[in-house]
Amino acid sequence: MRPEAAARGPSPDSAEAACSLPLKIEESPSRGRSRARRAKLSDLPLKALRVPSDMNATVALLEVEGEVAPCAEKLTAINESLQGRERLLTATARASRLLLEAAEVRGAIPRVLGLIGEAARVDRVNVLEARVGPMGEPLLVMTSEWTAEGVTPHLQEARSFSCDERNFSSMCAELRAGRSVCLSPAEIHAEQGSSGIEGIGTRTKAIVPIFVASEFIGVVSFDNTRQRRAIDAAELAALETAAGVIGAALHRERLVDDVRRERERAAEERVTELAKANAVIRGNLERLAGQTDLHSFMGHMLLEATRQFEAISGAVIVLKDSLQEWRVVAHVREGELAQPSFAVSVPVNGSPFTAQFGDLRGPLYLNIDRVDSDIWPGVLAFYRSEGAVGTVIYPLVFGARSVGFLVLTFQRHAEDVQKSELLVALAQQATLAVQLTRLAYSAKEAAVLMERTRIGQEIHDGLAQAFTGILLQLGAVEEFPSCRKRGSELGLTLSRVRELARDGLAEARRSVMALRLDQTRRAGLEIALRQLADRSTVAGGITCTFEGGGISTGLRPEHEHELLRIAQEAVSNAVRHARPHHVHITMTDEEANWELAVADDGVGMEQGPAVYAREGFGLSSMRQRAGAIGGEWRIESTPGAGTRVSVRMLKRAS
Repeated sequence: MRPEAAARGPSPDSAEAACSLPLKIEESPSRGRSRARRAKLSDLPLKALRVPSDMNATVALLEVEGEVAPCAEKLTAINESLQGRERLLTATARASRLLLEAAEVRGAIPRVLGLIGEAARVDRVNVLEARVGPMGEPLLVMTSEWTAEGVTPHLQEARSFSCDERNFSSMCAELRAGRSVCLSPAEIHAEQGSSGIEGIGTRTKAIVPIFVASEFIGVVSFDNTRQRRAIDAAELAALETAAGVIGAALHRERLVDDVRRERERAAEERVTELAKANAVIRGNLERLAGQTDLHSFMGHMLLEATRQFEAISGAVIVLKDSLQEWRVVAHVREGELAQPSFAVSVPVNGSPFTAQFGDLRGPLYLNIDRVDSDIWPGVLAFYRSEGAVGTVIYPLVFGARSVGFLVLTFQRHAEDVQKSELLVALAQQATLAVQLTRLAYSAKEAAVLMERTRIGQEIHDGLAQAFTGILLQLGAVEEFPSCRKRGSELGLTLSRVRELARDGLAEARRSVMALRLDQTRRAGLEIALRQLADRSTVAGGITCTFEGGGISTGLRPEHEHELLRIAQEAVSNAVRHARPHHVHITMTDEEANWELAVADDGVGMEQGPAVYAREGFGLSSMRQRAGAIGGEWRIESTPGAGTRVSVRMLKRAS
């Protein structure tokens, strides 16, 4: 460069050009779906600079090859875009908080749309949700709308608007692919049949898709009606963020609706179940009131239970106190009452069933595959033959004691059945039936005992008094001179009559003694047996003793009463027929049993007990009494060595 040129300085044209060129040149940011980051001048790339050859030492002009330097208006536009993005992000944060605090999300959405619309400086904001039409067509249905003051709504009745996505398939394909769309009315009308979605008086429009968990649920549209203003990438990214907040709120509302519907469905199912349970319970109560037979009632109840719970089989097990055993009183298989193919009863003492379930007080579910031993003889083989998967065992508890069990077996996992209120009600009814049966039996026993007392009183006041009168009259006749002659036939006849009368009186007194019900109830079995031994002792003839003091059997009074009757009959037989010198009554406490025995040293039995039973020696009566209370009756006799009668009772389970 020549010195004179440098001295002259730059020309006016070159100076003006230098003032219009910045030091850094912004390259227009690319547009796309990715969220725009905040633009800064320092982030913009520098283009290659060329220094003219005529540059002097004072001023250097920088020229950009092929570029026109941005003007102040462009910088202002960039700044406004960034400010708009900040406004949108702030409004989105406020909207998110508003939606989280709202009791009803859909009611708060119009206000949220207003916050975002004002921040975006648009005139109308709509939310359209994806729905399926009656013919399976994909629809976008408007559910919420906000408009600025003086702006015509999209439709007078927003909720009545819907559009078929197939009518603007290209645009909807972009939206469903996750890309926002910015359109002018002319571009919207380019889609065939899309009239209406652009809105009334819309100049420019941005449509942002809403996705929740990768599922397209709708769109948010932003309309400008007063100016034709394009939405740049930074604003569009902020609008996408706002749409995501609205989508999350709608998703939360949808989840709440699903939970509410599920609760309503569960409530309806519960009402249905309760109505069904009430019908079953009412029918069972009517049946219980009309039927006194426990087996019949349990059978009907078990049929209903297996039908309601779809069980393949069921059983009702009841504790028989008199026999000290668990017994199946009803069994259902394949929807019908049937005899069980396994054992009908098991003893209370020493059985695996008692050991495992005797103390059970709540329902229990058993997985058949995990049962490796029989809890009831033959039941495991039955379960496997039926393809059973699980069984529910529900104890019938009265007070603090199990009086039975309701058992249901399934070909499926049925842990939920044990929590059913219907099962609880059926179990309670079964327990009530068992207790009513027990009360009826006790009332019957009490009536029988009262009748025995009445008969005893009649015998005492009638027959015994008559025999006493006969003996008195015989005594008076025997004083006549004709009867006092030695060898008189009349005297011999009167003597035989006297013996018969005495035997009749003794038998009448023994019958009265046997029919009394208050002996064991007043003082217990031990004292009653001691009194029996004392009364049966004849001075100079028979000595009757009792051994076994201090033993408490724990038996029910009715059972002790039957044991006393057996002892009375055995002592009476020994005194009348065996001609003994000693009769010994014993009560023995064994490990698992009580034993009552009556032994004599009389003549014994020359023939079998069956022969004497037919001749009326009371053997059948003793055997029947022992069997009725669950005892084992035995008789042992050797000619010339006496007879021993015994009853063995299982100890009562604690």
